[in-house]
Amino acid sequence: MPRPSLPQKRDFVAKAFCPRILVLSTPTIADACAVNGCAGFADLLAPFGQDISTQITIQDGQGAPYFLDKLTVRFTTDYKIEKHSQQQSRADIDELVHKSAADESEQQRIPFLSDGVVDADVVKSDDIAAWAPWYIQFRQQWVASMQATEHESFMHPVACLLVASGSEEDPIGALRRLQQQAVVQRVQSQSFSGVSVLFYYLLVHDGRDVGAMQTIDQTFEQVRRTFGQNSALVKINSLTDSAESGDTSDRSKIAGIWSSSQAAMQPLVPVPQPATEYGGMLSMRDVAALRDAVKQMMVRSVVPHMQYMIRVLSDQTANQRRGITGRLFSAGRRYFGAAGKTSSILTGVDGDVYFGYDSPEAQLRKLADYSFMLKDFRFAQAVYQVARRDFQTERAWKCYAGAQEMVGICKLMQEIQATRAEFDSNFDDAVAMYLHKTQTPCLHLAVRCTIIYYELLKHHRLYAFAPPALLRLPASLSALHAMISEQAAYAYLKTPLRPQLRKFSFYAMVASREYQKAGIGELAHRCLRMVRLSLGARLSTSSDKNSSGSWLAIESHVNHELGLQCMTAQNYDQALEHFMALMGSDQIPPKLQAKYLQELLQLYLEGSTGADAAPVQLSVPSIDAQKARVIMSPELEGTDEVLLWKRGGAAPSSQSGTAGSGACCSVGENVAVLLMVKNPLTVGITLSQFTLDCEFEAADTDSKSQPEFTVSTADTVVLEGGQTSMVTVTLTPQRAGSLTIKGASYLLCDILPAYKPLVLPGKRLNDMLEQRVTAVYAPETHLRFRVDPGWPRLEAMLEEFPDSLMSGSMQRAQLRLINRGTLPCHAITLWLSHPSFFDVTRPHNDSDDDSGQSAYSYTDGISATEEAEVANVLQDSSMVVVLGGASALDSAECLESGDSVCVPVWVRGDRVGAHALSMFVGASTAQTAPSQLDAAKAVAMRSRRFDVDLVVTPSLRVNAFVRPSMRSPHERIVGIEVENVQADLSVELVQTTFTSGYYELVPLQARRANTASETHELKVGPRQTVNLMFRARPLRAAGELQTAPEQFTVDALQQYIFSKNKPTVLPRPITLIYSNAVLGAQGIDCVHSPLQAYILRSQAHRRCSLLRTAFPLIPEEHQPRLFPLYETFGIDFVLFWREIGGSMRAGHHSISGIDLGVPHDYITAALNPPAAGAARAWLTDTVNERDALIRSIANRFQSSRRHERPLDVAMHCVQTAESAAKLAKTPNTFYIADVTITVYNHSWRHKYAFKLDLLSPSQLKQRLSATDVELDFSGARSGWKWLDTTHYELTVPPMDSVQLHARLACCAPGMIDIALWELYAKALDPNGSSADSETKATIVPSGHPKYGPQCVVCRLHPLHPTLVNIKPFSMNE
Repeated sequence: MPRPSLPQKRDFVAKAFCPRILVLSTPTIADACAVNGCAGFADLLAPFGQDISTQITIQDGQGAPYFLDKLTVRFTTDYKIEKHSQQQSRADIDELVHKSAADESEQQRIPFLSDGVVDADVVKSDDIAAWAPWYIQFRQQWVASMQATEHESFMHPVACLLVASGSEEDPIGALRRLQQQAVVQRVQSQSFSGVSVLFYYLLVHDGRDVGAMQTIDQTFEQVRRTFGQNSALVKINSLTDSAESGDTSDRSKIAGIWSSSQAAMQPLVPVPQPATEYGGMLSMRDVAALRDAVKQMMVRSVVPHMQYMIRVLSDQTANQRRGITGRLFSAGRRYFGAAGKTSSILTGVDGDVYFGYDSPEAQLRKLADYSFMLKDFRFAQAVYQVARRDFQTERAWKCYAGAQEMVGICKLMQEIQATRAEFDSNFDDAVAMYLHKTQTPCLHLAVRCTIIYYELLKHHRLYAFAPPALLRLPASLSALHAMISEQAAYAYLKTPLRPQLRKFSFYAMVASREYQKAGIGELAHRCLRMVRLSLGARLSTSSDKNSSGSWLAIESHVNHELGLQCMTAQNYDQALEHFMALMGSDQIPPKLQAKYLQELLQLYLEGSTGADAAPVQLSVPSIDAQKARVIMSPELEGTDEVLLWKRGGAAPSSQSGTAGSGACCSVGENVAVLLMVKNPLTVGITLSQFTLDCEFEAADTDSKSQPEFTVSTADTVVLEGGQTSMVTVTLTPQRAGSLTIKGASYLLCDILPAYKPLVLPGKRLNDMLEQRVTAVYAPETHLRFRVDPGWPRLEAMLEEFPDSLMSGSMQRAQLRLINRGTLPCHAITLWLSHPSFFDVTRPHNDSDDDSGQSAYSYTDGISATEEAEVANVLQDSSMVVVLGGASALDSAECLESGDSVCVPVWVRGDRVGAHALSMFVGASTAQTAPSQLDAAKAVAMRSRRFDVDLVVTPSLRVNAFVRPSMRSPHERIVGIEVENVQADLSVELVQTTFTSGYYELVPLQARRANTASETHELKVGPRQTVNLMFRARPLRAAGELQTAPEQFTVDALQQYIFSKNKPTVLPRPITLIYSNAVLGAQGIDCVHSPLQAYILRSQAHRRCSLLRTAFPLIPEEHQPRLFPLYETFGIDFVLFWREIGGSMRAGHHSISGIDLGVPHDYITAALNPPAAGAARAWLTDTVNERDALIRSIANRFQSSRRHERPLDVAMHCVQTAESAAKLAKTPNTFYIADVTITVYNHSWRHKYAFKLDLLSPSQLKQRLSATDVELDFSGARSGWKWLDTTHYELTVPPMDSVQLHARLACCAPGMIDIALWELYAKALDPNGSSADSETKATIVPSGHPKYGPQCVVCRLHPLHPTLVNIKPFSMNE
């Protein structure tokens, strides 16, 4: 299994201990690199050693395979082991810290702290690199500058890269001379690699050498024959002239490769400006060739070589890793003084003990290091632990410290949950050994160990363990201790539960002091600023509110003392600033806070300049401007908004930037502004003369003498400590324009004039690049509204709305509309969140009282079957136009100024449960609004929203079930189960109505009116159940079948998928069959009454919900032109009932889409391209979207539709008085019967060719004999046999039948089962050819597989027995 890439912090550790490769090149190569701005070939290859995508599978130390996704390698030009003195380490550290802090641009930023706020989101971020960038630079530079030591093999080269130019006179000789250089000898004699170091030979062809271009391949072949497979050829400097540099963007990209690589690896080393541009002679192809050469070297040579060394070392140290050899040899040396082991113990350049590179201990360390470099951390940890034991035995403390360090690193690199005790002791021992146990304190190694441990703790989010780990370093180095203390302070901010501000402040103070000692004043000042800001800091989350509460006393004391000092110096402005900082906290004791408030008021009286003194901005009281609400016409119910209306089912929405959007009111209309005012103090205050400061921009300048607006003054508000109250201020605009609320002004305690701004930033803009980079906000419109004299002012009042209903029942409410504006209101429209819960009827005047009107129109003479043509188009059932539109309920064009109208709204309990219903009432004064709304265009209208709650309790539970009919396969038996779930309610069933485009449903039992038995059956008492049975039979013949809705869907969906032009034609009307069964004295007219409009809207709502679920990839705006409202074969059912006695409540229940089990799988036919082919798509996204749509439709119908039988077989037997004995001339008597066989085709699309085989019981027994199945032919399976022809091959048209005649002979009278047959059917195209090609996985030119229904080719057998009675008769008959 592939392993994921290492996260950033673990990746830093892996790169710190990555393999090193020694690079040696000839002077010719150095010249070729110089023209590209690189000092040598190692610098040329350096960028390509970062994150090499190896993507190979290798084996770990135990032989198990694992995936190595990427690897980093460093290229060096020299190898030597130098002594690190403590003084030198201190000087290096001090220098690096000063260089890291040199950038003053980042020193002033404190991203997690601002005035009085700790940003919780920034604190919870995974990386804290932006908090102290100088630490990141120091960390990177310090780890990158580590040199090779005797106790570990990480900085030792694992391979030598020898590079020669193809223009050399003797490239092979040049490579051999490179191999004999002194640095190579040092590697073979003094490094862990030893004589087993890998040599890799690279031949470079310089594009400037035109003469060598012809022979370079031959020269490389000689190099390969000489040095083997560890050789490669790379070509550089393809641009022989800088004038051929080509695109400047490519040049900048190439130059950026080297500059960014050097800045990343050694950020504190100044990037020199080369004489020539980086990569000046390199093309993008050369860069790709260099990157590929490094990758091939690592994948084909270096990694396999390291793998080979791991296997060899693993075999050599197998016994030692098992823990046998080391203990025996140690005991022998201890008691017998053997000198064989001590010969490998050496003394390093710094006086510490280490082991020779050929010793078993060194081989163990090499094995572990190589495994670590290849990211096999588990095996490396096991080897480090074995080596650690040997190092401890020999008192090689530097080696022991290195092994301890690596054991801890391996544990944290494995991403295994471990306790602190499992890894912290390793790093603790390592740092202690580096500093105190070695011959010379290894400060540089201790710093490296601490940095790596800190990075791994940050990766695992173990910030609580970081401060003790960081503070293990000595405090004698001021610069280092300052940087470490600063990181410890940040770690206390990242603790799991909540930031520890006290410890953060303490260690920030320590860091400030140490920075000051080190002479880094800028960072010292920054730490002091952090301490001061943290005194009054509050977390942005309420759970951490009390983390800094105890510091408020100190902060308050400081501000109070400063204020008193400023008063003594008569610096009232500064004193007022400090005293105002004391306000706004509830953590100060009440007595002390009362004292602060009294002194603040006294300070104002002493320092005020008179009545003209400007108000001050106080934090008392606190007013949340985001919670401020602006309400138009507050005397009315509901919420007033300006919304964008559009047909399509979506709720009216607010869109910024749309004409007419935003809050708006009419001239003279009251506007209420609600503000939540809170007293943050623990003592009471009073607010008097509370009013609003507003800014008015007049739209006209003619009526300057007229007042712009009037604003009220709220009554005196008394707020106790911590109390919150709502303050309401009323505005009344008198002129057209725009009004903006800027703030609130008041008198605090009747003395101090104060001002509270109410300014909020608008919506964040994200359209342009500058806005995405820098936070840019739009103007805030929350507290801004327009004043338009032509704005509609329609009062809407929802009256008599019920709180609860029984399911199915309907109750009348009304919506009263009054036009208070000066202009007529057009396009008065309702939007309903639950269309099936509302039936909106024609409006009437207030003088017309229709409160006693019923929702249902009871009448006599309801026809049992009635046909009516209805529009078969999916309409927006959520939106109802009341006045002013082509589809409005009333013919009036508008509602004139001052007129009123009542709109009856029937509320129905459609579903059981608690429902939150919403109703929007919109109106516009524009005369073009009705036409735009009818044309499905967006119209901005003033709207009032009503939110009501409705509880629906259960009344009747109605279920439908379907059974096959024994009379004809074309017919079905539909059963309706009605259960009364009420415990004290009796209902009377009034009427059932079925709606279909093909079927007529008649009751199985004709009812006689005015009979006691019927009256008893029509009542459903409490907890009783009644079953109603109906026969569904086709009303039209096969030739009169209307399949226009289904065919329309096939054609439209095919055009939508495969054509550039989307369908624009709407479905044609459909003729529906209404099957009514009147169960009482009077029925209900569902065809010619307003009830039909409600039924159509409910059906449209259910149909749209079903289509949204079935076709999620088709936008809703295209569905009306793809799918009809009704299908031909669908059946909808409505049951009308009314309560017996009591309140005489009435209602109805409905079931939509009763499935009769007849196969009508036609959707998949639209997934095949038309004969003209699919439209060519140029964009890949378009092709992918079309493929996804086809697959989603095909998968849904293949998984959701059950197995269908397109054909059915019915048998009818007529016994004859003929004896078979006369024919056979035998004394035995047989009974002959004629059988009529009818084959029915249920499909409306396909004509079927079928083969029917009649099987006798003996033939069935022969067929099943091979499977060892025994059949019992007793009883209904008595002996009988088909006579004459038993094989038929015919065709049957769609929705038609074919009759066949057969004969059978039976040996004895009685009941027999003759349902023994096998039918093979194949669908035919309209031209008569076979349609079974649709089931093949062929590919059409558009690239899509052909789809077909599941029943194109099928083999059918009987599902039910067909029993016939053979009666005995005498021979005389």
